[in-house]
This record gives sequence, C-alpha cells and structure tokens, in this order.
Amino acid sequence: MFKKEDSASAYFMLSAAIWLVIGVSMGLILALQFVFPDLFRGVPWLVFSRLRQAHTNTVMFAWLSGGMMGLWLYIVPRLTGRKLWSEPLGNLSMVLWNAALAVGIVAILTAHTQSREYAEFIWVVDVGVMVVLLLNMINVYMTIAHRVESKLYVSLWYISGSLIWMPLLYFIGNVMWNPPTGALTGINDTIFNWFYGHNVLGLWFTTGLLPVIYYIVPRETRTPLYSHVLSLIAFWGIAFFYTGVGAHHLLWAPIPYWLKTIAVADSIGMILPVGAFMMNIYLTMRGNWNRFFSSIPLRFAITGWAAYILVSYQGSHQALRGINLLTHFTQYVPGHAHLALLFFSASVIMGGMYYIIPRIYDCRVYSRKLANVQYSLYAIGFTFFFGGFLLTGLVQGTAWLHQGLPVWSVLPGLRPYMALRAMGGTLLVISFIIFTYNILVTVIQRVPATQPTLPVKTAVATATD
Repeated sequence: MFKKEDSASAYFMLSAAIWLVIGVSMGLILALQFVFPDLFRGVPWLVFSRLRQAHTNTVMFAWLSGGMMGLWLYIVPRLTGRKLWSEPLGNLSMVLWNAALAVGIVAILTAHTQSREYAEFIWVVDVGVMVVLLLNMINVYMTIAHRVESKLYVSLWYISGSLIWMPLLYFIGNVMWNPPTGALTGINDTIFNWFYGHNVLGLWFTTGLLPVIYYIVPRETRTPLYSHVLSLIAFWGIAFFYTGVGAHHLLWAPIPYWLKTIAVADSIGMILPVGAFMMNIYLTMRGNWNRFFSSIPLRFAITGWAAYILVSYQGSHQALRGINLLTHFTQYVPGHAHLALLFFSASVIMGGMYYIIPRIYDCRVYSRKLANVQYSLYAIGFTFFFGGFLLTGLVQGTAWLHQGLPVWSVLPGLRPYMALRAMGGTLLVISFIIFTYNILVTVIQRVPATQPTLPVKTAVATATD
C-alpha cells in the first residue's frame, strides 16, 4: 500500500482534508466566542488563548502544509518524467508529519506551548516537523536530479526554493537552538518572530502554491504559459523582496528605524513580482475564461490567483505608515491573514486536490453538483467572513485613532460585525465539510473516469510546451 505509485501524495492530501474540518471547526468556535464570550465557560481546552493557537497551527501546518506537500509529490514526477524517488520515504514523511502535528496540537490544547505566534509547538514537535521538511526535500531533490525532462519548468523552481527556505525559516523562527523557551529575549525575539511569521507565508505558502497555479492553469486550458520571462521576474522578485517585509508589523515597536524602512520598501517592491505573476496567468487565460465555469480545478485555482493579487495589494498598502497606524492591532490584520490562508491558500489546494485525486485513483470526482455548491458557499461565506473582519478593524481603528475612545468603550459596538464574521464562518465550515466529504467519497467509490488520464511523460510534454 505504501509503495504504490502516488500513494504518499494521496495520503498527504487525504489526511490534510480531514485536518481541514478539525481546523475550521476550531475557528468557528473562536468566532462564536467573540459574539458570546461565555459560550464555552468552564471548558479548559476551549479557552480562547489555547484554541486560537491550536486553530492556527492546525490550519497552517496540518491542513495547508500537508495538502501542499501532497500536491508537490504528484506534480514533481509529472514535470521530471520520473516516478517519485522513494515512495516509502514519502509515506514515512506523511506518517511522521501527522503524528508530530497531532502531538503538537493536543499539547497546545493542554497548555503546553512556547507561546510565540506561528511558533507555538513545543521543541520535540519542532524536531519532528524539521525531520519531515528535510526528508521531503531529499525526496523531491533526488527526483529532480534523476529527471528525464531536461527543462526545469517554473513550478519546479518554486517548489525547490520552498524546500530550502522553509527548514531555515522554521529553525530560525522557532529558535530551535534554545529548547527550554524556543525564544530569544526582548525586542530581538520580536524581530526574529516576525521575520519567521511573515516569511512562512511568503517563502512557504506563496512560493509553494504559485507553482500549483502554474501547473493547473496551462493543463486545464491546454494553453502554454504565456511568458517564461514574467515567471522569472515573479520568482526572483519574491525571493529578493519578501525576506524583509516582516518588520512592517513592528512599525510602532522600538526596533531600528532602518529595519522599518527596509520593511516598507520591500513591501512596496513586492508589487513588481505580484504584477508579473498576475499578468502571466491573466494572459495565459486569454480566450479560456469559459473554462472557469466548466472546470472545477481551474475555478478554484483562478479564485486563488485573484485572492493572491488582493492579499498582496492589501499587504503592501498596510505597510504604509499612515495606513498601518489606523489598522495596527485591529481585526483588519487577522482579516488580512485569513484572506491569505483561507481564500488564497485553501482555494489553490482544493483546486489541486480536485485535479489530482481523481487522476491518482483513475476516477472522476464523486459529485460535480456538490463541488459547485461547495464553491458557492465558499465564495459567499468568505465574503461575509472577510467583511466582518474588515468592518470591525476599520471601526476599531477610527474610534481609537480619530475619536480617542478607549478600547473597552468600543467593544459593545463591534458585536454586529463579529456576528457577521460568525455567519460567514458557518457557511465556510459547511463548505469545507462538503469538500472533505466529496474528496473522501471520490476515493471510496472510485467511479470510473469517462476519459483516460495522461501518463507521466505525456503530462510533462503538455505542461512544458
């Protein structure tokens, strides 16, 4: 079972789909607590401070990272013309990944945490995460090293870069050389934490999911990628500019002023690679927009593309000191994070899974109707959900900055916007449950596909034309 071709890819994605339901259910409980603070009084593991950490780590690592690595283990062999270097190693990575994260999430719920944003796991879990990151790096790089296809398609650049950057980021951001606390002291720890916190989004999820869009869009439209040059600009632009943007979360903290200036400049500089990527995909889609409605994977991938453009614009303008003064410490900022993780990242992974799972099991998606309903709930739910964050943040910032009101006096007026967020979150949770059900039943029933899937070497030729 664990030696079968593409089994590691499938098991990474299927386990991630299960984690998705767990992670977003935690998020819905948190959203309800903003409206009804005493709803879960007396339940220690549902205390906001514990559940919020468990929610973010479940979503970021168990769902998004697990699903993303599963996508890679399918895409890389298709773009190299070789089977995965070691299927058993891939499956070992999958088992270790899920085991480590299960331990880490339960530990957080029982109050064992290092209490640093996105770096809450205790040291032993950090070691497990690092082992899997390194094992996957070896597996993917060995597959690329033995490739038949001489060209390195753009998706392979991004995946290769992500596999190098993330272990470095994780080691530095979790201060793994200091096991007792997993932290430095004073303002230095804040600088390290936000170097990691922002780059795990930019040099892991961004660089890990753009290659999925680069793979799916040409395949589903049967159109070559518009420009190799634009893809070069986008890749090296992200590598150059993204590393310094984390400090724009610290514009009002006592860090060196030159570091703040670099963060603002790099944030504005990100417009260049984002614009290059936007135009490359847009021009690839010319004459193919009708496929948006007929292809479920393409619909999710293009939704992720649009969300990436929006979240990148939002991130750049938030770095401006005047706007940052208004939005900092408000719900506008977690709204931005959810746009990145819940709409950009999740869209691309769901699109990738709708594309890949049927091909691994040589079947069709169990229900296109369910997929269409799920997408509608997803888009509508996220609109309300994000709107709740956006309105809450703007009301908070305006009241604090321009009206001089204290925090406590603003809170009662925020409840309607928090309720809007909870309503949208409910639709999102329903959407994700439908998605997981659709994927799992697809694998269980395996209804024969009407058209044969392309073998590895044919897939390479199509993607790299």
